[in-house]
Amino acid sequence: MQHINLETFANGAFTAQVNRAIEEVTKNIQDPNTDAGTARKITVTIAFKPNQERNFIATGVQTKTTLAPAKWKQSRSATRFQDRCLYRTFRELYQKQELQW
Repeated sequence: MQHINLETFANGAFTAQVNRAIEEVTKNIQDPNTDAGTARKITVTIAFKPNQERNFIATGVQTKTTLAPAKWKQSRSATRFQDRCLYRTFRELYQKQELQW
């Protein structure tokens, strides 16, 4: 059997999709908001669909990435005093017509 050149397989779709998936994974790895120890995955699915005469095969390539989720960030809500001050500031700006709703 003849070896297949993956660069030209499926009119170059295989290489393009794998490169795009690798780019997604590397961006996710470099993101400081994700866990560095989490494994990332790329799954490549190649589908072959022959015609009735079996002399032509349609090929399809699909990649799926499994990335690390963003880390949980906790924030605090404003206190009631801060809420009142913020509300008063917005109300004053609205009354001066510097802020419109």
